[in-house]
Amino acid sequence: MFTGLIEATGEIVRIENTEDGKLFSIQTKWTEPDLKKGDSISVNGACHTVTSFENKGDLFTFYSSFKTLELTNFGKFVLGSRVNLERSVQPHTRMGGHMVTGHIDTTGEILSAENKDEGKVKRFLVRHDPEFSKYLAPRGSVTVDGISLTIVDSSPGEFELVIIPETLEKTNAGIAWKPGARVNLEIDIVARYLEQLLKSGTR
Repeated sequence: MFTGLIEATGEIVRIENTEDGKLFSIQTKWTEPDLKKGDSISVNGACHTVTSFENKGDLFTFYSSFKTLELTNFGKFVLGSRVNLERSVQPHTRMGGHMVTGHIDTTGEILSAENKDEGKVKRFLVRHDPEFSKYLAPRGSVTVDGISLTIVDSSPGEFELVIIPETLEKTNAGIAWKPGARVNLEIDIVARYLEQLLKSGTR
């Protein structure tokens, strides 16, 4: 489980092909390094397991299957790609974002990225499969590349985000989210449960 509050960004420094996926190595620098082999970690919003690490986790490796590469933006990673990182939540952690599982529902495409309010904030328009529009409500939560964000507005197949400078600086949004970029989306788990409850009530 995660909160969608990004702890650090990292850079893809090694990509190795395997028989059924890829091994990625990421260079980063944690404020409080304590990463261990077997730990769960959110990479651009997708939950992975650390398979090896060096220097308390400043350099670590994880494996992605072909299915993960297909369902996420991991298939587009190249050397130098910047990714968002969050370690799994602990019982004493403040829930500053929202409940994030690390299971990607779909991907979206950045349609536009515009500076607003004299460049202090940035407006993003994200296109996605219209099938998921029913889960995306104005002022509701969505996870984009692992970042817990509030939807400003939504319409079938699109939603709007406005991101503050703090988030742009601490995540990959200010660098990687350019028109045409593919981003990972996780729907608010509460919306998923509500849908299931409503389906159960109609049987």
